[in-house]
Amino acid sequence: MKFKTIKSIAVAILFLMVANSSAQEKIAVPLSNPNSSGVLQIGIVSGAITITGYNGKEVVVVGTRRVGKKRKSKPNKYGLKKISNNSMEFSVEEYDNTVKVETTPMGTIDFDIKVPVNFSLKVSTVNRGFIQISNIKGAIEVSNVNGKITLKDITGSVSADTVNGDIVANLLKVTPNTAMAFSSLNGILDVTFPKSMKADLKLKSDRGEIFTDFDLKSKPQKAKVTKGRASKGGVYKVKVENWITGSINGGGPEISFKTFNGDIILRSK
Repeated sequence: MKFKTIKSIAVAILFLMVANSSAQEKIAVPLSNPNSSGVLQIGIVSGAITITGYNGKEVVVVGTRRVGKKRKSKPNKYGLKKISNNSMEFSVEEYDNTVKVETTPMGTIDFDIKVPVNFSLKVSTVNRGFIQISNIKGAIEVSNVNGKITLKDITGSVSADTVNGDIVANLLKVTPNTAMAFSSLNGILDVTFPKSMKADLKLKSDRGEIFTDFDLKSKPQKAKVTKGRASKGGVYKVKVENWITGSINGGGPEISFKTFNGDIILRSK
């Protein structure tokens, strides 16, 4: 009986490692439950990520090693020819419809991934790449440090943040009674929602302006006051924050928008 239990767990796990010198590698990952929804998790240090929902029952991962410009080789201390390291290494793991993609910190790999449309996503990159997601019906959690986030034809919910980059999103439908958040330090937030969406909005741009074609019913709100000791010198510090708040179509779950350097644009469609 113990043997059967161990065997059934082992069958449900798919782990694939790619380590070669080619510029591109494609992997088709079968799902444990192909007729059910699933989750894709990918977090990389360097590279772009493109994810597209399709009417399939596998997760298809294409990794492409980004090769820099060739530089004229210079004489080295050994007097020998230098061989460039253009190898690529990443892993894909599947368990119970959760697919995880991981890379080594070295090198830049761009990913183009196809997932079933009913997948949820947890996606992040740090340097040298954008994130582009389209045709997904699920919950999306996406983060980029130095790059743009683009979400197209999304049905579900979104939590998106960048440090240096814009966020452009088009939601066809939203998950009822689900909070969402969009934030950037240096970037524009440009988000399109269905005209009929019900929500309570919370908006703040320190060095930008806010635009919308929704009929926003403003709500008075007291400024948030934070008091405490500053980290240096024991100085007593008071911080006052003002947000714009309001409701559309009678109100609903909270959707927050915050950027420091950039405009906030809310569109209805």
